[in-house]
Amino acid sequence: MKKYLNKIPQFFSNRGLNSSNSINDFISPSKDWINNPFLFKSMDKAVDMILSNSKNKPIFIHGDCDADGVSACSLLYVFFKKIGFNVFYYIPNRSKEGHAISIKAIDHAVSIGSEIMVTCDIGMSSNQEIEYAKENNLKTIITDHHKVLDIIPDADIIINPWLEENSKLFFRDYSGSGVAFKLCHAINEKLKLDFTHLDELIELVSIGIVSDKVSLINENRYLTLHGFNMTLKGLNPGIAFLKKRIPYFDIHKMIRVINMTTKLTNSSLSVKLLTTKNPTQINNYTNDILNSFNKNKSILNQAISSSIRQVYSQDYKNNNAIFIDGDFDSGYNGAIANILSNKFYVPAIVVSSMDKNIYKGSSRSIRGVSILPFLESQKHILNSLGGHPMAAGFIIDKININKIKDSFFKYMKVQDKVFLKDKDGDEIIDGVLPLIDISNDLILFLKKFMPYGTKNREPVFIAKDVKLAGKPDIIGKNKDSIKFKVEEKGKIFNAVGFGLINEFENLITKNKFNVRYSIIYNRDSFLLNVLGVS
Repeated sequence: MKKYLNKIPQFFSNRGLNSSNSINDFISPSKDWINNPFLFKSMDKAVDMILSNSKNKPIFIHGDCDADGVSACSLLYVFFKKIGFNVFYYIPNRSKEGHAISIKAIDHAVSIGSEIMVTCDIGMSSNQEIEYAKENNLKTIITDHHKVLDIIPDADIIINPWLEENSKLFFRDYSGSGVAFKLCHAINEKLKLDFTHLDELIELVSIGIVSDKVSLINENRYLTLHGFNMTLKGLNPGIAFLKKRIPYFDIHKMIRVINMTTKLTNSSLSVKLLTTKNPTQINNYTNDILNSFNKNKSILNQAISSSIRQVYSQDYKNNNAIFIDGDFDSGYNGAIANILSNKFYVPAIVVSSMDKNIYKGSSRSIRGVSILPFLESQKHILNSLGGHPMAAGFIIDKININKIKDSFFKYMKVQDKVFLKDKDGDEIIDGVLPLIDISNDLILFLKKFMPYGTKNREPVFIAKDVKLAGKPDIIGKNKDSIKFKVEEKGKIFNAVGFGLINEFENLITKNKFNVRYSIIYNRDSFLLNVLGVS
């Protein structure tokens, strides 16, 4: 432990870990990191409403059309079934319906005799839909984590850490699945059941926490660590089977697959996969999902490549931001915005057409930069808006796209540039780490901090004065990536630069250069994932 504190101190300081005890606690958090669910105001009322519901009356769950909403819906379904309720659920189609409560779903809930609808990761911007549910005598419990806008929906109960009534919570950065988990946790305590009764939910909640870019600290660290380990062990049958079918599986690939399924005609297909234990059904659902994913993958890759080309034409470093006006399916917006914000380390907005003159926008931000204040300042030209500091979505008329683009660049140019520190800045780099210092012991130590995400992102280091060894190869379907080798003090290291074709000239013309890199683990070997050359 001490040798790593001395070798890469910035890695620990970037995560707020300043002692051996804090490091050990982070690596092996105790169950004490799980917060009391009844600290949420109105949680007791939500628990009582659900437990007083007749077992003959189905509970209707309405999730959101992304990995956080899917995982939230899945864990609520599993838990409610486990304690004896009849349960139905609905996931809106990402391309056709977007991130909104469906009137069609409310009608269905009423038609099957439901008296309670529980939303998860959705609802805070659905004022009209909640009013419609009320008119049809359908009681609503909103569980959500999106920031509260001007008008709070008139739901029977709202469980949301960002409500003013929850301002004294010492931890508020929950995902939608995290808030849904707290509801299950509270019911579990009310029924005086052991915490182990919630174990199978932990693998599900971890998907939503990682996917929605909330902070991987406090309770989120406990849940994602244990959920991650459950995934490695293959405890959820659907995830375990999917894992076998996806080459080089990791949680981020699974999240991309889940997000894609919400664009399908059967937009709840991933919920079915995550909640069934029937081997035949698991096989059928997985085949349907992967067949669709593979068809969509090439389309998505083309959309990513065209977006990256737009980035390089925008002077994103000077703008401190990226704005993409795409000609692809709006269901890809969130995934592309996430990729661009991670790759270029600036906030990104991606818009594309939903229906002729109506466009859908998705935004993703980076550590230390909330994108919501900007979007809230643009409400006069937005048809709808919802989200949280790291990720938000909106609907906008085509005529207003240039307005919001110009306003976005103008807004970001005057923001504090602390998040864009240079290559040695604390926010971006976890320290200088010579390549010859990478060892199996170091790799095993860094893996103890997985899974990575917000406030515990994948470690990124700098290696200085390395040389190119041999000739680099241009790879990838779009010829935008580079495979090469670098030399440091006589030792050769394999490297790849995804989407790094713009650095090709630096590689072949400089005698020595610095590389910014992360480490790709592959059993007993590793590969340098080069993020930049200078």
